[in-house]
Amino acid sequence: MSTLFIANNRTAQMVGDLEELTAEHRRTAGVTAQRMIWYAAEGDVLVVPHVPSEEFLAYVTALTGADRDRITVLAPPAGGLGVDVLTPDRWEDRDFVEELRRATDESGVVRVFPIYYDSPVVGLAHSLELGATTPGFRYIHQGGGQLLNSKATFRALAAGIGNPIPNGVVAFTRAEAEEFLWDLLEQDRHAIVKKDFHVAGYGNAILSGDADVTPIGAPEVTVLNGREDLARHLDQRWAWYSDDDSRPVVVEDYTPDSVPVYAEFRIGEEETELFGHGEMLMGPIFNGLVIPAKSADHPRFPAFLTEAHRLCETVRAMGYRGPISVDAIVTPGGEILINEFNGRVGGSTHINYLAEQLVGPDFLRERILIQRHHWQVPSFREAVDRVRELGLAFDPESRTGVVITSDDSREGGTVEYCLVAEDMTAAEEIEEALSALFV
Repeated sequence: MSTLFIANNRTAQMVGDLEELTAEHRRTAGVTAQRMIWYAAEGDVLVVPHVPSEEFLAYVTALTGADRDRITVLAPPAGGLGVDVLTPDRWEDRDFVEELRRATDESGVVRVFPIYYDSPVVGLAHSLELGATTPGFRYIHQGGGQLLNSKATFRALAAGIGNPIPNGVVAFTRAEAEEFLWDLLEQDRHAIVKKDFHVAGYGNAILSGDADVTPIGAPEVTVLNGREDLARHLDQRWAWYSDDDSRPVVVEDYTPDSVPVYAEFRIGEEETELFGHGEMLMGPIFNGLVIPAKSADHPRFPAFLTEAHRLCETVRAMGYRGPISVDAIVTPGGEILINEFNGRVGGSTHINYLAEQLVGPDFLRERILIQRHHWQVPSFREAVDRVRELGLAFDPESRTGVVITSDDSREGGTVEYCLVAEDMTAAEEIEEALSALFV
């Protein structure tokens, strides 16, 4: 069954105004879109913001065992924001859409699998006559994708079925938000304010009266001294938080020193299947993963997986089919509180695909994986060669070693890597060797 994969890693329906993203953020989005090559099998078609180098594509397919010549990789012409994001204007190029139509017809594509089902992808699926054969498309066609990436919708569903969630509110007005925020700050507690739609912590802000609070899940801490300070902050930021009063804003009690974890599931027609779980490495926003979660031996972790599965079954009953990640925090007091879901391809999905192919279906029990972003290297080729010279390249027989998962090494840039080890001690030794490689 051939698939059309679409690596639309940032869309307006995911993050709001794409022009607000910095050039660096857009570049990162374009590079991490390359992760979808790990999903592709022979006969599949992949649309990316810009086509990776043939050297990188050959590297990936050599590891997955796929025939590179039987995977079609395409990118539309540049749009108003360049080549890093699949903006709506890029789908309006008729020559490209016809090229894509020919490729899907020749490959016998029967379903569409994007990172995010935004309106352009839904329209494209219709025009290619792939809606009827794409699982869950009737739900997606009616805007369901937005529901499953809304932080406000998450709180409503999770609270409705009794999931343990952080103390918080969905604020539809500035006055509601200010009242709840002041209630927390007056008690010397801390707050996290979340835009309804954004990714990787960029849409979050932590508010506190304490300058020593470490931000996890948001770029920084804003220190406020008194209610007047809070009012001034909201004067400046409420329009951004609420997308000019067009969206609700989630405000929650923020617990410092909590550990962010997640569980990823695949929601199918008949069942919801656990796909993987891990710990998100924040610095202070998302910059890597440890799989499986180091908190997996926490006495409440099985209950977290059960609660996350219950939430996903609710989503399955709504009609969604596909990957979904359920995020949570492990508090210093030992609670595990679910705080978000994302019904889309996430930052861990490619690692789970990679691990299934390279390690096997029991990778959660048999290996430790660490995914890292932004490893500074002279070039992709030099990174591959030096890793191999050190004896650290992934070895299919031992099922351990380093895999480069995306390439942005142009002009002395960076790559992402995933290391696979038998235990955490071995993983930390590999990390130490890599960190010293190009200093």
